[in-house]
Amino acid sequence: MESKSTVLTPDSQPSTDDCVPPVWIEVDLQVIQQNFRQIRRFVSPHVKVLTVVKANAYGHGLLPVARALMEAGTDHLAVANVVEAVALRRAGVSAKLLVLGQLLPEEAPLVVRHGLIQAIGDFGAAKALSREALLQEKLVSIHLKVDTGMGRYGVWHEEAVSLFRRLVELPGLVHEGIFTHLSSAGQNAPATEEQLEGFSQLIQRLEKARLPVGIRHAANSVGMLRFPLSHWDLVRTGLLVYGVSPVKDSQPIEIHPALSLKSRVRFLKTLQPGQAVSYGGTWKAEKRSLIATVPVGYAHGYTRALSNKAQLLVRGRRAPVVGRVTMEDLMCDVTDIPGAQIGDEVVLIGRQGGEQVTAEELARHARTIPYEILVGLSPSIPRRYL
Repeated sequence: MESKSTVLTPDSQPSTDDCVPPVWIEVDLQVIQQNFRQIRRFVSPHVKVLTVVKANAYGHGLLPVARALMEAGTDHLAVANVVEAVALRRAGVSAKLLVLGQLLPEEAPLVVRHGLIQAIGDFGAAKALSREALLQEKLVSIHLKVDTGMGRYGVWHEEAVSLFRRLVELPGLVHEGIFTHLSSAGQNAPATEEQLEGFSQLIQRLEKARLPVGIRHAANSVGMLRFPLSHWDLVRTGLLVYGVSPVKDSQPIEIHPALSLKSRVRFLKTLQPGQAVSYGGTWKAEKRSLIATVPVGYAHGYTRALSNKAQLLVRGRRAPVVGRVTMEDLMCDVTDIPGAQIGDEVVLIGRQGGEQVTAEELARHARTIPYEILVGLSPSIPRRYL
């Protein structure tokens, strides 16, 4: 088996190399690179691929993942905010970095200084960037963010031409691109088609006005899979590159999960019929049962919503989570797992033997989405990289 090195995220506690962590995450960077190459082959050769590494690279680790994606040939990286972008720059990441979130005027100096690409949805933020670009005697690239139905950031598409005319008058700004975000590509095809039509009509109006449109992009992971017309000049892929599907049905590319969440059995206890487990006694033994305590809880991001629902893997077999998940621990029933003992490896997300627990499976149990399962994993959990 290949050796692994432990990499702690910036928010982690100081390194204690002589201690065995109670819970850890393993990330196979080669799998992420393979997933990226599958996405690269799926879109047309002229379409650029931007990979999203916001939220600690969806729980996988910001810096190692960014470096792996650069090595794989990503055209751009994207983050949610200036803090994430600056962290990458200070670590030596030189890739094109698009900041997707709204800019506060006081963040403009950092955007210009670190050569970031900023999404712009209003005149005030653009004016602050322009002023700072002149002060630093630099140019700063922007992408106009257009709201076609998301209702979050960006200028409403019917008002975008007017704003664009004002933006081109500001010195120091390079109009590199324009984009929108699909709100319902996985659930509502007519609404998505309406968004794409609104975006397309805006592009036509801008081009007719001879305004510098630049790179056009609209597709997120699910949009890329289901709506070929959304590809334009660039696609933005997030969840898909980490090997988790954003759609419930079959998809046209082969991807594999890159992340495993692991721990070990720390304690074993035999319960008699009628004895309860954990807070509130929500689970009681119906027969003589062997219960394992595993030091993973909601403090690590393993949500209480998985109580009495999820399963994990011990010795290559499934064991149900019993009782309520607590802050630092959960309990599972290993009665039917021969030879289960203290120290056994436990897989909460990932593969062990012929069995696998996926983020999608946990999301179904928790009645949420796999995005939340992954990004909810605490940054303080040590990440180990192949």
